[in-house]
Amino acid sequence: MWSALTALLIVVLCVAVLVQVWVLPAAVATVVATFPVVTPIALPGVIWGVLAIACWQAIAVIGLRLVALAKAHRLEGALRGWLRAIVGCLLVFVLLVAAAVIALNVLEYATPGLMFALLGSGLLAVVAAVAVLLHLGAGPARLV
Repeated sequence: MWSALTALLIVVLCVAVLVQVWVLPAAVATVVATFPVVTPIALPGVIWGVLAIACWQAIAVIGLRLVALAKAHRLEGALRGWLRAIVGCLLVFVLLVAAAVIALNVLEYATPGLMFALLGSGLLAVVAAVAVLLHLGAGPARLV
């Protein structure tokens, strides 16, 4: 089971890098070609996307570390610190979402679909952070 989880996390990381390097810039270029009015926010949008994806990549790397610690039977002592790091990544993502929502509204580029996507992903991150925080407050971590 641990090898399947490790393989899944590595695949997620590889796909995320592919999205950061190739898919995201190509999608933004297509949108700019279709709607030239969004040209001023194209570069900030790509930078924001790369940073947002990096938050989730960091969580996947932490997951790989947790799998390695579990294999070595050293997870119990290190789990709380790594879970706090995951919460930190989630909160950075929430801050990125908040900044994007504010910037898009101020610049008047806020479309309903984009706002729903941003708010939905931000809400998902908040729920995940709260779940991890509740787990941290529940006492000693259990492996099973």
